Amino acid sequence: MIKIIEGELIETLNDGKIDDTIKELENGYILILVKDNNTLHEGYVFVEDGKIVGYFYTDNKSTEIFGNAEKVLELLNHENKVIEVYKYDKDKLNLMKWLYPEMFAIEKDEKKDKKEIKKEDIKYLDIKLNIPLDVPIATDVKDFKEYLKDDKYIIVNAYRKNPEGYENAYIVYKGKNPIAAACECNYGVLLGKDACKKIEQMLNDKNSVVDVYEYDEMKLNVLLDLYPEMKIEEEKESEKEVYNEMGEIDKEEEIEISREELLKRLGLKEPDEEWVEAVLEDLFRPGDEEINELKRKIENEIIENVKNIDGVEDVKPNIEIKWENGRYFILGDVNIKRKRIFGIIKKDVDPSIIKFEIDRILKNNILNYTSDISINIE
Repeated sequence: MIKIIEGELIETLNDGKIDDTIKELENGYILILVKDNNTLHEGYVFVEDGKIVGYFYTDNKSTEIFGNAEKVLELLNHENKVIEVYKYDKDKLNLMKWLYPEMFAIEKDEKKDKKEIKKEDIKYLDIKLNIPLDVPIATDVKDFKEYLKDDKYIIVNAYRKNPEGYENAYIVYKGKNPIAAACECNYGVLLGKDACKKIEQMLNDKNSVVDVYEYDEMKLNVLLDLYPEMKIEEEKESEKEVYNEMGEIDKEEEIEISREELLKRLGLKEPDEEWVEAVLEDLFRPGDEEINELKRKIENEIIENVKNIDGVEDVKPNIEIKWENGRYFILGDVNIKRKRIFGIIKKDVDPSIIKFEIDRILKNNILNYTSDISINIE
């Protein structure tokens, strides 16, 4: 499980507009929290020198997504969200890069003769769409692709209702090629390629209503005069780069990068052992609440397990747990009351059996520890 190095909380935001915050933050991260159906979603936007350099998303169950902006930005659009801004110093940010470089995979070196692809925040336009439609060819269709024919213009209109309102999308085809697109929702309007991903989601959603209308070149030209950004530009083959899910260029052959080169690309200095140990000690040091919870758990297990030993009537543990230099120290006493019948001890209790049981409980709960627990038998 990924553990984010905690920064200094400096601000809590009320809305999802974080552009100015990113510039002012300099170094740190923005945490977006959304609770939905008993699932806590967390999205992290990492910032260095006032620019976004990394992303991380987790649902605190089975999903962890590194370096991908889409899932994090979805949380920003959620109505019930909490946004917290945390500040880092350079050491903590560099340590995060060193520990989890995949979170910062959106960083790329500039390369000659290659088109640089950047992930950017979704920009909604504050405009109203007014796209006239004629009599439909078909309504509420299940597969609009059957209406795509060579050199024939059609416009596909998809709309659906979600918890935040209505979404309305338009995509113009000539034959089987999409040539213009627009999507409107509560947040504003997306045009052209910015709209395509949202439209694709809507077309694949069984709750969307999809209608198909005839179109022609004249209507398309009028539409593009009104909304020129709707046009979906085709990239030249020589300029295309194929990117995988992490935002990195797919290559037929994997290029091996040395540790020194990797550190250089990430802007890191070679850390010495003392620096790493000091920062890791701070990173993994448990908080007071975590230590108290561990204490309660161990004491409860001691009571439950030792009581099952023949001859034991009652168990009262009194232990103290401390953390020093990456290790737990468990000190204290475990008081055992033996069973009696008419005031006479029924059976003697072997302290070594109790000690073995306590050690087993400690090993099941703690990896590195030193214990000094006295066993007192009455």
